[in-house]
Formats: sequence, structure tokens, C-alpha cells
Amino acid sequence: MKLLAKILGTALAVAATFAATGAAASLAFTSTPLSAGNASVTSCGVASLSATRNVDNAGNVTQVTIPSVPAACAGETLSVTLVGAANASLGSASAVVPAGGGTMSFSSFGATVSAASLLGYRYAVAGA
Repeated sequence: MKLLAKILGTALAVAATFAATGAAASLAFTSTPLSAGNASVTSCGVASLSATRNVDNAGNVTQVTIPSVPAACAGETLSVTLVGAANASLGSASAVVPAGGGTMSFSSFGATVSAASLLGYRYAVAGA
């Protein structure tokens, strides 16, 4: 009985090894080449944006308002990053530019941002 169990165990191990080898043999060892290309990029007119901030009594930024977002940016996503020392991100927010553009306000930055630490803003507009 022990001999039969040993033989069956060995046969099962050999079968599992062949199955794993067969599965591994079907894997492709190729890669897709990386290439560069050219694409024209147009701006929706956000060459210069500005922002104002609201601060609560604890000295934290509660809202950032960006006026005069161009109507040509409608449907695209505007992101604003609050920047501190060493160009470090203190928090960010984004929203879709409404039809007609105009003033956009952001009030959730993923973290509490101290107004004393805020040194500037970075803007990005990504197409729809």
C-alpha cells in the first residue's frame, strides 16, 4: 500500500510539473516597442490664470477661487495645486469647466492647508 501511494504521489507531482511547464511555455517573451510621435496641442486660452483664497479663523485655506476661466475650456478638467516651500504640493482639487467658463471655486484639497504655508498655485487643464 505504501508503494502504491508513493507511485501515485510521484506520478501526480510529475503531471503537475508538466502542466506548469506547458503553461509557462505558452507565455510570450516579446515586448511592445516604445516610440515617440508628434501631436499638435492647442490651448483653450489659459495662458494666465490667477486665484484668490479664503482663510478661516484657524489660518487654514477653505476655498480657492479662479476667475475668468475661458469659455473655450468648457468640458475640460481644470486642476489647481496649492504649492508650498520647495515647490511641494500641499493639496489639490479639480473640476470640469462648465459651459461658458467663468469663475470656478474649489473647497476640498485632500488635506488641511495652512495659509501661512501656501506660496503659490499650479494650474493644469486636461482635455475631455
